[in-house]
Amino acid sequence: MAKLFRRFLGAGLALFVLLVLYLNFRLYHHPEFVRHGNSDLNSDLILHLNYLEGTLHAGAGIEMQEQYPEGFVFLTALYGLTWAELAKSIGPDTDLFRRAQLEMDWTLEELQSETALQPFQKNLQPAYGIFYRGWTNYVLARRLQSLPASERDVSLVRRLRNNCREITRALKRQDSPFLESYPQRYWPADMVVAMASVAIYDRLYPGEFQEVIDDWLIKVEARTDRLGLIPHSVSRETGQVLEHSRGSSQGLILNFLLDIDPVYTREKFEIYKEYFLDYRLGLPGIREYPKGITAWGDVDSGPVIWGIGGAASIVGRRVMGLYGEAETAIGLRNSIETFGLGHTSGNHKYYLLGTHPMANGFIAWSNSVEADASERLNVHRNWRWHTHLLSFLLVFVAGWLSFRLIAK
Repeated sequence: MAKLFRRFLGAGLALFVLLVLYLNFRLYHHPEFVRHGNSDLNSDLILHLNYLEGTLHAGAGIEMQEQYPEGFVFLTALYGLTWAELAKSIGPDTDLFRRAQLEMDWTLEELQSETALQPFQKNLQPAYGIFYRGWTNYVLARRLQSLPASERDVSLVRRLRNNCREITRALKRQDSPFLESYPQRYWPADMVVAMASVAIYDRLYPGEFQEVIDDWLIKVEARTDRLGLIPHSVSRETGQVLEHSRGSSQGLILNFLLDIDPVYTREKFEIYKEYFLDYRLGLPGIREYPKGITAWGDVDSGPVIWGIGGAASIVGRRVMGLYGEAETAIGLRNSIETFGLGHTSGNHKYYLLGTHPMANGFIAWSNSVEADASERLNVHRNWRWHTHLLSFLLVFVAGWLSFRLIAK
């Protein structure tokens, strides 16, 4: 019996060695780029969009709504935004560009549906709350931004302008720069998304909203948390901090704040990098809570393991790519590829065995930061060596123990 147990334990250690070697190999993943028209596009991203298209058209948004308070809108918006990122790199005379436009139009229709509106209350200012209005308006803004001015649907331009006016009018009625996401619930990340849509409109059709945007940024800066970052949640009356900045929401904020004011955003990014970027076993990760604070995860953060947030790291991968931190962005990308079990089957790619559409939506949007070859991230040193060194020690010890146990 003891001999059988030793052999069983030895076999387990041998499997552990193989797993460690496999994980180290996966850290060398890099996306493939294929020619479409005049562009070299991220083939992995297209395959992932193939998977998401099938799952969303089959009702994944409704499934996610059963698991998250705003699952339908969140997943649908992320899908449309990923197509928008790809569309900006595609020649307009290609089938893929036409497909991107069709999928963005489908996204906008879904976001206007009764299913999308159902979780939100119409009597808020603006109607249905700033989460719904912000995300849907941002998708609309990116849809129009993907087209030359001469090809933009006039009715969609009018809708975008009216939405921006309603958002800014609601802002002028209160002192706080943060509008309601839900009744009595104020999450600044949603407001940043909404103001990013206003900023995009003001770039497409300058002159109406810049003063409002500047005034909003002044009010936001007056309500930052102790780190100098936009907080996770704020009070109703004044917009003062209720919950300090967190990795998951701060990643979203930095993605969209870049559309509003790149100089201001760079200052916030440096603080974010100092307090939220961390390393485990030589690999980068984004903390859900800033250094010095330990807490459990929740529905916003996803799993928090050893202080590193799942959602924070996925969104943080996109942040690092946008802000030119190539080595960190690649480390996060390949860690997600490894531990997220990225898998290609036929003309589809998915993560987590394809069982979690929301995570796949976030990963696709995050990876769209490398939509074409001109955005490909490159580094010229082996950032993996800390992980390789630790892995070598683990493999050596486990291999030696496995040999001793099986040989006895």
